[in-house]
Amino acid sequence: MTSQGVTGQGVTSQGVAGEDEGQGEGQGEGQDEASGARDYVAVCPLEPELVARIVGLADVRWAAEDWWETSEAAMRELGWPDDAETELSFMARCVTGCGHHIYEGDHSFVMPFCVKYDVGAGLAFTEDEWGRLPGWTSRSGAGRDEFHAHFSAAVDQFTRLLGPPALEVTVEPAEQPSGRRYAGWRRGGNALLVGQGPEPVSFYGAEEARVFIGPLPAEGRFPPAERLCGFAQF
Repeated sequence: MTSQGVTGQGVTSQGVAGEDEGQGEGQGEGQDEASGARDYVAVCPLEPELVARIVGLADVRWAAEDWWETSEAAMRELGWPDDAETELSFMARCVTGCGHHIYEGDHSFVMPFCVKYDVGAGLAFTEDEWGRLPGWTSRSGAGRDEFHAHFSAAVDQFTRLLGPPALEVTVEPAEQPSGRRYAGWRRGGNALLVGQGPEPVSFYGAEEARVFIGPLPAEGRFPPAERLCGFAQF
């Protein structure tokens, strides 16, 4: 585990080699032959125009008492409609034009863009739920390296606009020894964080990569590495 600041635990942009979009049964490391369960990675990419809009939302006064009204007006100005209440997004506040679901935390913005999950008989997901959502594509047989690659590509997009992250850490919790990664920037009295953690809408049946915006006093520090997962969640 690394601590505050940019360290040698660098996050770089990576492509996703050999990705087959859709829901086909690809060959890969993510298959349990005994149960028939397969790993899936689904993604709704962060295009440059969307990233620029998210950076603009990081300038909203998220700590203010009227944060809801202010952020609601800002997102409506971007043309993001209320959520259509799809099966996996009943808790979502609205949906971007690309298909990302926006969730509300306490004075915060949370937007997943990549999910890693297992599909198989007897599991939480018996079908490829994310791959059928508008704007999302999925690949079966995908492993955690691909999940990390999508995270790194997102960090690279924000780095192009904001410069190097003020925070880069990898946390290795007991339940996820391959690590969860975080990169964060300061925007006035807010933090903009790209991070990985349990996917809460499905009651922790998957892992997701998300963009988080929330209050962080200009003189304050990012939370300790072991608390980042809870900090950047709704």
